[in-house]
Amino acid sequence: MYNNIGLMTPRGSGTSGYVQKNLAHIKPTRKQDEFLKEIKAMKENVIQARKKANPEIILHEMKRDIELKKITLQEELEARGMAEEEIQQRVQRLEEKLKDMLNKGEYQLDHVADTHTKTQRKEEQEKKIGDAFGIDKEQFKPGTAFDFDAEEKSRLEKKVEREMRKAERLIQLKEQKKAEKKRLKELAQQQQQIKVAQEADVKKEESRSRSRRKEKKSKKHKK
Repeated sequence: MYNNIGLMTPRGSGTSGYVQKNLAHIKPTRKQDEFLKEIKAMKENVIQARKKANPEIILHEMKRDIELKKITLQEELEARGMAEEEIQQRVQRLEEKLKDMLNKGEYQLDHVADTHTKTQRKEEQEKKIGDAFGIDKEQFKPGTAFDFDAEEKSRLEKKVEREMRKAERLIQLKEQKKAEKKRLKELAQQQQQIKVAQEADVKKEESRSRSRRKEKKSKKHKK
């Protein structure tokens, strides 16, 4: 015992008598109401969807970048002391090459300072990730992961859809079994009809043979 804490004597207690930490004690976790409050705050503060990139602004930025490259090349060639005619020809060839790339959709900006260009590249990246994971962007809405009611509704709808497909398969199987049973019954009837016809032919042949034998006997008696 120390400071009035512990056992008076360790005898019979199975311990050493010293105050020790309870290793079996579990710290209390967050309460359910606190967790629900946090989830409610997340649902209320849903992340807004990103604005889409404006293709016209991106095109304007690319054309501006082409003109800037033309001016840079012209200044470099003028600094080298090249003839004016040769400078114009090289600048024109560069312009034709870059515009051809622009028309084919192969032109890329060297620097990404424009917000719309960044947004476009981000959209392309998200599209690749979405295609890899099979995410439909038209059906996906930001913040739905925290909407448990919508998740439960979606889960129930999927369950109902699975049950409907299962019921449809069962109906198809029943119809197939019914059709197979009908086909086997018709086949059995056809076989029975063939058997009856064969037996009738056999009986006719027997009756003919008996009649021929009687005729022969009657002819012998007459002689």
